[in-house]
This record gives sequence, C-alpha cells and structure tokens, in this order.
Amino acid sequence: MIKDFLLSRLGTIIFFIIVAVLFLVGSSRIKKARQNAITYSNEYEAPEADADLQADGEYVPIANNGQLELLYSDVKGAIQIRDLESGKLYKSIVDEEVYPTLKKSNKQWKAHMQSAITIKYNDLKKRDSGVKEASAGKDCGSLTSEYIDNGVRVTYGFLTPGIYVTVEYTIEGNELVVRVPYDKIEEKSKFAVTTIAVLPYLGACGNENGGYLFYPDGSGAVTTFERVGERSANAKMAIYYTYSNKAVSLNNLFFNYERYTAALPVFGIKNGDSAVFGYATVGESNTGIGVYPSGVVLDLNRAGFEVYVRNVYNVDMYSISSGDGNTATGGIVQRVDKQLIPEDKVIRYAFLDGEAADYSGMADVYRNYLISSGQLNKADKVDNTALALQLLMGTTKEGIVFDEYVTMTTFDQAVEILDALKMQGITDTELVLTGWQKDYNEYEYWGPDRHLGGKSGLKDMSEYAAANPGIRVFIESDLVAASSETNGLDREKEVAYNGLNTEIAMKDFDGTFRYLRNPAAIRNTNTKMLGKYDNYPGLDIGYFDIGYFAYPDFNEWHPYTKTETVEELKNTLKDTEAAGKAIAVKGQNQYVFGSADYIYGISDANFGLAITDYAVPFVQMVISGLIPYSSGNAGNLSYDLQTQKLQWIEFGSMPMFYLTYESALKLRDTDADTLFSSTWSDWKPVLTDTYREFKENFGALAGKRMTAHTVLSEKSRKIEYEDGTAIYLNYSDKDETFEGITIPAKDYVVIGGGR
Repeated sequence: MIKDFLLSRLGTIIFFIIVAVLFLVGSSRIKKARQNAITYSNEYEAPEADADLQADGEYVPIANNGQLELLYSDVKGAIQIRDLESGKLYKSIVDEEVYPTLKKSNKQWKAHMQSAITIKYNDLKKRDSGVKEASAGKDCGSLTSEYIDNGVRVTYGFLTPGIYVTVEYTIEGNELVVRVPYDKIEEKSKFAVTTIAVLPYLGACGNENGGYLFYPDGSGAVTTFERVGERSANAKMAIYYTYSNKAVSLNNLFFNYERYTAALPVFGIKNGDSAVFGYATVGESNTGIGVYPSGVVLDLNRAGFEVYVRNVYNVDMYSISSGDGNTATGGIVQRVDKQLIPEDKVIRYAFLDGEAADYSGMADVYRNYLISSGQLNKADKVDNTALALQLLMGTTKEGIVFDEYVTMTTFDQAVEILDALKMQGITDTELVLTGWQKDYNEYEYWGPDRHLGGKSGLKDMSEYAAANPGIRVFIESDLVAASSETNGLDREKEVAYNGLNTEIAMKDFDGTFRYLRNPAAIRNTNTKMLGKYDNYPGLDIGYFDIGYFAYPDFNEWHPYTKTETVEELKNTLKDTEAAGKAIAVKGQNQYVFGSADYIYGISDANFGLAITDYAVPFVQMVISGLIPYSSGNAGNLSYDLQTQKLQWIEFGSMPMFYLTYESALKLRDTDADTLFSSTWSDWKPVLTDTYREFKENFGALAGKRMTAHTVLSEKSRKIEYEDGTAIYLNYSDKDETFEGITIPAKDYVVIGGGR
C-alpha cells in the first residue's frame, strides 16, 4: 500500500526533491557571497576636505639622476618628467597646452583629465548597485606627500567613500617607476576599491604632431592619429586584460580570447619624434591596458594601465529564499572578493626620442628588460627558416550509439613523411603531433591511441627522432582543460573554482562538461606525464594551452591568485626543462618566454577592432633571434599562398603547414572539419618548394634579431635585421617603389646583409 502511494506521488516527490536541491544550492551561494563580503563599519563619517586638486599648483624639481628630472606639484598630486638629453617635458595630467579646449570642457571631464589616478569601487551595503568611479581631480579631498629617494610617495584620500590609495613615483635611469603598494590601501567605510587607473593621461596628446597609439592586441596593433577623420563616430575604446579575459570562464577562453587578452603587459604613445612606453613588471598578471583614441569622448589620444587590486566575479541569483528571511532576486549581480590581492603593482615608463621613438624602439626596451630580469632566454636552436609542421593524428566522428575513431596519420606514417622530407634535403623540422591520445576528446594527457600504433608506434617515433637530431618531435598535450569523462578526475581538488566556490565549467552539446584545472593539478599531471616519457627519450613536449590562459582559482584545497597561477605554470615548464625535454608552447603569453624552445600558433594579426589601423610584429621583435616561432596560419589553409608567404616573412615566422597523411575528406562531420585541405601527398611539392625558397633567401638570418618594422604604405612594409638585412614587401597587385627600391607586385626584395 505504501509502495502504491509512493508510486502515485512519484512526480510530486521528484518535484520537491528538485526544489530542495535548488534551495540548498541557492542558500550555499548566498552564504558564500556573504562570507566574501568585507566587514565594514556604519560609523564612518567623511572628514572635511583639506585639498583642492583643481587649484593652481607649481611644479618643483624633486629628483634628478642625470637622465631624467622628476617634478612634483603638492597641490595637484601630479608629476612631470623632463628628459634631460632632449629637453622634452612629459606631463601626467592635462593642461591647456596639451588640450587647448580644456577650460570649455564640462567639470567632470576637466577634473578627470587633471587626475593622476582614478578608482573604481563597490558599495558593500548596496552590493547590487553597480560600480562607482572617482577621480583624483574631482573626488580627492585629502592629499599627503612624503619625499623619498629619487621621488615622492603620495596618498590620495577619497573622503566620501573613505578610500585612501598610496602611489610612489620615482626615477631610475631613463625610466619613471610607479609603485602601488597593496598594504597602503585603506578602506574605512562600506566601500571596497577594485580598480586603480594609474597616470591615465601620461603622454596624452592631440593629432597635430602625428603619431599613433600602440597596444597589445594580438601580435601588436596600432591606431594612427592621421586617420582620425576616417574613424567611425561610434568608435569605442578598447581594453585588454593581461594573460586572459577579466571574466574567467571557459566560454571566454574558447571564444573571446583574442578580443580581450594581452599577451604582454605593454602600451605606447608616439607623439611626433618622442614616445612614452609603459610596461608592468610587478603584479602584471592583474593589470589591464585601456586605449582611447582621439574622438572617443575627447579629442585626445591616450592609453594607460588599470591595476586590479581585488578579484571581481558575477553571481547567478535565484528567486528562492535563503532561509533567513531574505530572497535572492534573480539575474546576475557583481561581488568582490573579501581580501585585497596581496601584491604590489609596479609600472615602468620609458621615454624615447628620435629614431628610437616608435614601436620598434619600444620592443627593444621590453626585450632588454626581459633578458636582464631572466624572463627571456635564448633557445638552443634558433632558425626561423626551418620547416614548421603539424600533423593531425586522429579525431572522432559522432555516431548514433558509439563515436567512430578517425585515423588521419599513424606514427609510422609520420615517420614516412619525415623520411620523404629528408630525401628532399629537409632535415631541420619542428614537428608537433596533435590528437595522438586515446579518448582524444576527453583531455586525456597520456596514452597513444591503438589506431595510431599504440606504445610501440610511439616508441618507433621516438627512436627516429633520436636518430635525426635536426628533427624535433613534440607530443602535444592539453593540461589546462579537463572533461567530465577524463579518467580519474577529482572535481573537488583538481578543478578550478570561482569566488562562489562553483566549478568553472562549460556544458558541451553532448551533455558532457569541460572544466578548468586547478594550477596544482596541472603541475601534478605534468609530473605524471613526464614520468611516462622516460621510455621515449627522443620525444619532446608540446603544450597546447599553457601559453594562452592564466586565472585565479578559489579552490579551497589549493587556492591561487592569478599571479600565483602564472608562477605555477612557469614551474610546470621548468619541471619539463629539468627532465631534459625541449618545450614547444602554443600561445604567446609572456610568462612562457623563459622556458619555450619553440612557440607555435603565434599571432601575426589582431582582432580587428574599428579603431585599429594595422598589426605590427611587436611580440616577434621581442623574441626574434632568441626563440624560434611559427604562425597560427598554415600555408595549406590560406586563401592565397603567396600572400601567406609574405605574412610569414613580415613577421619573421617559419613556413608552416598543418597536414594529414590520409585524405582530408575523412574529416567531414568531425570536430576537425575546418582542416579542409591537408592531404600530405597533395601538399608535398608545395611544402618542399616553399622550404627551399625560405632557406635560400633567409637562411643567413637564422638566430638574427628583427630590429625594425616600418609601414611604408597600406600594402607595403620594410623589415630590418641586426646584420643590416632589409626586406621590402609588397602585398598589392601593382609594383611599388620606396627608398629607390622597386618591389614587384605580391613579392619581396632582400637587400644588405652580405647580399
């Protein structure tokens, strides 16, 4: 009878179980959000202001090191820097000389332009009210100054929210050094600061002298002042977040990566024959770069760093009771972490003049910094005329009941391809093997699939590579992501969590979930993988994702700040170095430069925002001659191979092909169907001819550094190397002539360097 009753009420019982689960989940999230709330006092009363940063103030010299002079106004809390060699003066806030219509601007923007810093903060008592902003020029009612060695320490008091921020300005060599100490941030009321914009107007200028804004979109991007009239009236600013999208999610990793991610924490402003170049050196993982060309609100070109002092995340709320009389209202609301990120932020600004005042000179500054700080090392083998080859080994095709494994290149066939290339004289190859693991789509880090030859086939591959030292074979692994089908995955300890203790996950169309791994799990998995390679001494390691994405993790077992994640990823690569393996990394985030022996999939373009005029090889100029690299654009997938060759040459990349031994027709209806033209036998002669062309014309540039890149016209470029070689490129359908050199249509001319 009881059984019959339960069966008759089964639907009702299931309903109440679902409601109970939702209640517990919602209550847990609300509780977690409250735990992350910062304690504050309702007794705070803002003191009376004793500073007026809009008042006139005199700048007086406070430091001089023979290269720069630092001037400071204790009325405005602002600085100026004089380059003693050129005599040029760089201002941290805007005056009428910089912006002639300053007096006619509305009060809010006038105050903003005269602010050394601005802040964003959240009201913790009304947490759903959104982000508030305050600028030093309008909202700073307290200003204290303390002179220190080679500079000044300034505390800006935003009295209404009760937030006090200290910034140190010092000079060192020919650079301004700005430090934001996290332990000197004070919050005295119900408001919590999340973001500080540092010197947002340093180097700001109009369009009169010509120049451009440089910023880290893709390989590097430029917005020129001369094209301001061609820009859409609806043009918007751009912001880039160092090493990842600011909002951490798998969706942003897989689909919005290029739009927001800065691989390098850098920006520059060229104004006539001078330039300001900014780069973050401490706490750079938690920074962003804002870019505002003339016409975006103001007729003023400007760019600068934002530093993030607190993690911010979104909360999905449900219309259910929390159990204590409160109800979540639904939708997405913003929460801030309870603790400040425990790290200082340091930004350096170099002042360039004359021929050095361009993005090539900026790349030189950043390169030298990375080398001197041990973050950029020379690889053992550097030849960007070697052949870059990627082989897809296998994939899967969805079936009605079971997925079908699709074999595209076995290990024996890979050896056959390398042997055929060797017969053509191609003995220097960087080969990456993709999709070689069993359970290919489940992010398994180890286990050669039996369809490809299994362990014995991989052993043969290893022996071949060991016998041919000019050929490096990198076995590609995915360590950052995991799947709900990944064998042995411990979701509690090995998966990354957001600030509400919720897994960072994404549901796939087949019902499985993908996750981000905890950084400790990434390193541990890598250690296990390296142990497997003891039996394969000829093989090296490729990392599909370590160079793409760094993120904070609130996993209670192994919490990581974003900076700590970066350090763990670097340590993971160092473990591989210690194991005696060469390292290939896909992606170009700066933290991989110290360990990478080869970077593949490097960007040679940008996202293509409306404000961007053209891409520049900034990343490439930083690492050229030190780390070999290849483009993410394969020759066999290009719409025009000749144009693709020119792009490889412009960016100093190896010729690169992504192939399969079997016919590309087998990839129809698989996840790899974008590899529509990949059959090895079809591309062998083209690949061989391309390799020979690059070796003959650019072989002498192996290990040489790209020192300059110049845009000659919309379709023509000039690239220079340290040995004096100059390469003129013409993408157009007509001959073009520059500097007495006629460049044939869709062709190039190589001059100098012993030629």
